[in-house]
Amino acid sequence: MNEEPKVKGKTHSSKNYVIFQLGSYPWQSPEEATSGSGILHEAQHEVFNTMDGVASYSIFPSGFARQKNKDLNRNDVRIYEMDSEVPEYSHPDGHRWGGVSDDYVNKFISDNVKLVYEYMLEIENNFEAGSEIQLFVAHHICINSIIAKKVMEKRAENGYSVPPIVIFLHGTAMIMMENELRETSLISSGQLEPSNRKWPSSFHKQLTDLKVFEDCNKPGNANLAYAISEENMDVFSNLFPQFDKKKFILANPGFNNCFIPRPHVKLEDVLKEAKLKHLGLTKENTFAIRTDYKHMIVFVGQFVGWKRIDAVLRAASIWEEEFGDELLTLIIGKQKKEYNIELQNLNDSLGNKNTFFVGPLMQPELAKLFAAASVCTFPSKAEPFGMVLIEALACGVPVIGADSGGPRDFMTEEVGYLVPESDDIHIFSKNLADAVIKAIKEDWKTKMHEKCIEVAAPFSNLLKTKKLLSDTQNLLG
Repeated sequence: MNEEPKVKGKTHSSKNYVIFQLGSYPWQSPEEATSGSGILHEAQHEVFNTMDGVASYSIFPSGFARQKNKDLNRNDVRIYEMDSEVPEYSHPDGHRWGGVSDDYVNKFISDNVKLVYEYMLEIENNFEAGSEIQLFVAHHICINSIIAKKVMEKRAENGYSVPPIVIFLHGTAMIMMENELRETSLISSGQLEPSNRKWPSSFHKQLTDLKVFEDCNKPGNANLAYAISEENMDVFSNLFPQFDKKKFILANPGFNNCFIPRPHVKLEDVLKEAKLKHLGLTKENTFAIRTDYKHMIVFVGQFVGWKRIDAVLRAASIWEEEFGDELLTLIIGKQKKEYNIELQNLNDSLGNKNTFFVGPLMQPELAKLFAAASVCTFPSKAEPFGMVLIEALACGVPVIGADSGGPRDFMTEEVGYLVPESDDIHIFSKNLADAVIKAIKEDWKTKMHEKCIEVAAPFSNLLKTKKLLSDTQNLLG
């Protein structure tokens, strides 16, 4: 008998409920920024492995050599090592999966089919006789759904069991496919020339041709879907109406345990510890940020258009006029070159003196900044869920978002405000600024502190992950 794999000091046996997860993004590290889905994947993996009778194994892609498989020193994770950064869905340049070629995508799929297939067999061979993987979770509905389907076909051909497949419906991949279908429709009606297409991706067609989302009872197809919000379910149903609506599980993400209230923390102390720098477009424009501010506004998010960082910058020009040098605005996130240049030029043209770009930060660093903020603002348009809002609330800080998408599921005026949607960026930005100014002047942080913590509490990652597994097992029977 082979030596049983160990995860975080835990011995696995054939009695374990074995989960295999395939991620789309790297797990967060100081060297490699990632998306919310990458953070969620890691967090759920770790929670599963603290639960009695459960074992989780994972694969995720990484663009950095520091994550060589041999350097991980753990049996529950494998890395698909890439020569470049991991491409992103819904990329601002409007191209397929971050602008990569068909050959790139095909190689990624074939490489991962081989890696996943072999790792699944390795896991099962290291358990006691008769133990098999009971659940396969594919994060994002595009590439990983294709990989999952092909892996299961290969397992069936070779006489191995085919576990149920769950597709995790993160929002950005679906935004990309909506754009694909919209342009296909415009081309069909003669309203758009094929040469002017900005979204040449074909993932929706590939998934439709593979019949991944048909007949949810068929082994090798998607048998369940995790949706991070009610609206998330609706978007997926519009993309794939043949999927059985009884096979959805509401899987709101949870916040990690570093997001806690720090009611007595002082902003100046937090800023001194953080040692933040404004990462300007040149070395000459990169400098340390002052630490003697009275108030702070925090934005965290991807540098993509629908996150509406431009609205935050326009609003900042209004609240800077109101509060002057007393108010600091932080823009936190991975600074993609072209859009970063556009945003920083906009920031300069607006005359903002206390609004700074600091790049991506690790979750413990974010938690301290959230707790020290007067208010956090995340005005994404149709945000699929809004995990960053929940994280801020868990720190006891009110939030201001947009009145669309997932935040509607949990936001109330007792913990912040949702700005009415408007296609006019100037109107939206003015309303955003008015809400932030009101929040600071009326000291929402003190008034709403306890309620913010109360609203966030049910969304802890520990509680959410345990319920998710229970719901999954109940629905699968």
